[in-house]
Amino acid sequence: MSGTKLTPEKITSPFQLMAAWFAMLVLLVSILLTAANNITKPEWAAGYLVIFTSVLVVLVLGCVTLMLTISRPHLQDGKEYAQWLKDKNTYSAGILSSEQVSAKPRSRQKAKKSQVQKTASKFFSISVTNAPGADALISALKKSGFSAEVYTDNLSSEGSIDSLERHEAIWVGCELPAKEAIESIKVAVTQWPHLKYMHLSNDNGSPPDEVHYEMYFGGASSTAEKYDLSPWSYEELMGLDENMSPEDFHRAIRSKYP
Repeated sequence: MSGTKLTPEKITSPFQLMAAWFAMLVLLVSILLTAANNITKPEWAAGYLVIFTSVLVVLVLGCVTLMLTISRPHLQDGKEYAQWLKDKNTYSAGILSSEQVSAKPRSRQKAKKSQVQKTASKFFSISVTNAPGADALISALKKSGFSAEVYTDNLSSEGSIDSLERHEAIWVGCELPAKEAIESIKVAVTQWPHLKYMHLSNDNGSPPDEVHYEMYFGGASSTAEKYDLSPWSYEELMGLDENMSPEDFHRAIRSKYP
């Protein structure tokens, strides 16, 4: 093993790092077993080194097994891992979550993002939590010219929720035009007057880019409370000025932050 040489700058991926671990493990095991073979005093030292070597090998193999199963996506190269993160982060049951896979095809998300950037119109994505009254809200939004749909998570078995009592939040994409975003909020509040929290997509957490071009109605109240948001009254939401600038709109939303 005297010829074993690891060059840190040449280790550029997680899999290469794992290979380096194995090389170091073989080297360390060789050293320990050689030492155990040569030690004569104290008498217990050789047995201790053999036991320690066995435990070390089992521990490393167990860690590698976990990495290759549970944490395998994290072993991808930088570009593939970045794309995996982008696909993982999305809304889940009305919460901005980083642990659920997006149900929307990437091509559709990119098309919507490009469309919003070019036209700054109503053609952005609006998702509504799957709850009583969702169909009526979607219908009202569509009548006002918006594209809206019930959010469904393909990985969730919960289906629709029975009550809107704990789904009082509005998640606002920070890149949306203020006029259209405010208009959609007023339509939503007319149908769902229980809505009382608002939060911008670029405040707290690191959601994927697509979220900055979307609206979500019926977000989890627990998330709003975790962010310590102050509630909006129905009158305050309906009184938002549709002609305000995006900066003023964002400032108004953040006025309810702690």
